[in-house]
Amino acid sequence: MAKKKNYDDFDSLVNDLKSDIEDTLSKEVFDTVRDIELWYIKRDVMNRYQPQIYERRRAGGIDDPSNIKGKVRDMELTVRNETSFNPGYGTGNRGNDLAVLINEGTGGKSNLYYDYVGEFERPTNFLENTQWDIDHTKDAENALNKGLKRRGYEIK
Repeated sequence: MAKKKNYDDFDSLVNDLKSDIEDTLSKEVFDTVRDIELWYIKRDVMNRYQPQIYERRRAGGIDDPSNIKGKVRDMELTVRNETSFNPGYGTGNRGNDLAVLINEGTGGKSNLYYDYVGEFERPTNFLENTQWDIDHTKDAENALNKGLKRRGYEIK
C-alpha cells in the first residue's frame, strides 16, 4: 500500500492524482480490457470456424496477447489489436490491421479478403462486443478502483 501524502497546494494533488490514474489505466485497466478482448476473440473468432485454406499461427496471431497494445493520453486509455497480416497467404494485405479485417469481414472499410469465400467473410464484431462488455459491466471500473486502492487511495 502506498504511503499517505499531505499536500500544501491543490496543483500538486491534481498532478499526483492524474499520474496515478494514468498509471492505473496503463496497467490494471489495460490488463482487464485485454482479457475481455481475448475472451471475445476466442468466442467470436477462434471458436466460430476452423480455417480451410490457411493454418492459424501458433504465435503472433489475432489471439496473441502481445498484439494488443494500450496507450494512455490525457487520462484516456486506447486499446488496439495490432496483429499483422500473415505474409504467407498470397494476398496484398500488409500492415497490422488483421483485427479490423476479421472484425468487419468483406465489405468493411478494410475489404481485403479478395477472392476468399467462407465463414470469415462475414463480420465477427469481436471489437464491438468487447466495447459493449466494457460499457455494460463494471470490470474496467473495478480494475481502476483496485489499482487506485493499491496506490493508496481510499475508494468507496
